[in-house]
Amino acid sequence: MQPAERSLDDDRSSLTRGRTLLLVLGGYFLINLLVRLVLPHGLELDEAEQTYFSQWLLAGYSSQPPFYNWLEYAAVHGLGMSLATLSLLKNVLLFATYLFYWLAARQVLTDKRLAIVAALGLLTIPQVAFEAQRDLSHTVAAMFGAAFFLFAFLRVLSKPSLATFLLFGLATGIGGITKYNFAIVPIAAGLAALMDRDMRATLLDWRILRAGLVALVIVSPHAFWLINNFEAAGGHTMKKLVDDKTGFLVSLMDGFGSLALSTLGFIALTLVIFAVVFREHLRSILRASNRWTRLVGRTLAICLGLIALMIVFAGLENIRDRWLAPILLAAPLYLALKVDAANIPLLAGMRRLWAVAAVVMVLIPTILFGRVALSHFTGKYGYVNIPFAALAELVAQKAAGANTVVVASDGQLGGNMHFNLPELPVVTPRPPLGLPPQPLLEFERIVLVWRKSEGTTPPSLEETFGRYLADEDATVVPRENGAVAFPYAWGRIGDDYRFGYAVIDLPKAAAPTP
Repeated sequence: MQPAERSLDDDRSSLTRGRTLLLVLGGYFLINLLVRLVLPHGLELDEAEQTYFSQWLLAGYSSQPPFYNWLEYAAVHGLGMSLATLSLLKNVLLFATYLFYWLAARQVLTDKRLAIVAALGLLTIPQVAFEAQRDLSHTVAAMFGAAFFLFAFLRVLSKPSLATFLLFGLATGIGGITKYNFAIVPIAAGLAALMDRDMRATLLDWRILRAGLVALVIVSPHAFWLINNFEAAGGHTMKKLVDDKTGFLVSLMDGFGSLALSTLGFIALTLVIFAVVFREHLRSILRASNRWTRLVGRTLAICLGLIALMIVFAGLENIRDRWLAPILLAAPLYLALKVDAANIPLLAGMRRLWAVAAVVMVLIPTILFGRVALSHFTGKYGYVNIPFAALAELVAQKAAGANTVVVASDGQLGGNMHFNLPELPVVTPRPPLGLPPQPLLEFERIVLVWRKSEGTTPPSLEETFGRYLADEDATVVPRENGAVAFPYAWGRIGDDYRFGYAVIDLPKAAAPTP
């Protein structure tokens, strides 16, 4: 028999109902969306990159798979270019991440109320709760992919059918085009399931071939693109993870050190919070085990083991905690499964966890707003404070009356130009890898914009664009070339950000014939 505390009194509490969780989370993500709309409309790094890439629908763009890019393209072209569109996409994906995580937990928990504990556990992970709101895109997509995969994986193991196998293939395929490190999750989960006799029989059912076919169809467009662009696409990512200048032993020490610190940074707060909210039964929870705790625990352990192998054989050194977000996303689910296996009274612990979640849900939008609002007093500015909109107004004036292309010196500047001037084509000297060449001489006018990232006096036109313009045969002398300064959004009086700009009118003969 279950303890009395887990019966009717617990069920009467709204804190144990899934509807309460979904309503609260929906309101929370709506608040985050509204906070972003209130803040200045300068775009963060990932926001700007996604906005810049949204001009094209390609099989691949850069060093990350294209799932978020495709969603952004659909959102922008369906709803129009606006900050509301950009923020809505991110918050819908985050809400869907929590939803599928909750649904995944319900597949395997004996006490379904603990699915709320698992979902609220995501709020205790800083990389999931805060960093995803601050400025992430592909990682947000990968977290969604991981949550969707967990749901489909646990569903196929608990209720195998052709439909659940097809769902499993869909989730695996979508996850595969969110972020390359997602591949660690299905490999680890598959190996963990094969260690259990009953799960092995389920997973090796002939219907797994149908699932594999579905996944292959989803990933194949990007996979073919990646084959042709592997060196260029993978080089940027590997530079972040590998340092070729270090020796083997130093590389091992750096790799395992960064893995240990990042893993601790990812799960430490969650472990502490769970230990506190269920403190009366901590010993029982630690000892408790069942087939599902073993499955998820093995999956997490194998994930870390695979990364360890990559450190040894691929030379990975710089593993960041947010890189682990899709890989260790199952940690709160594992803890909820341990609580379930312990068969302890729940209501007191759930009330405490809800209190922690409430604090987090107040703190995060407050911090996101406050760090920008305080810039007026501190003089410390972020990307959202940069006056891109003021520069865009100047560019619009210079572009008027001609078939014009805007050339920005970097992707963030280019994304902000396209955000403010969606009717104008915007390019950079390094366009997306899959984009066909677009010669500047097809246009009548070129407006070039550049800067130093810190907003000090920008370098000369020749220093910034000389080689690029020569390669494009756009060697006409600019009719305008200068620097401008605009005040920071929400900034102190006298604090300005500087840009360089130039206007080149091309000979009429160079323009395309109507």
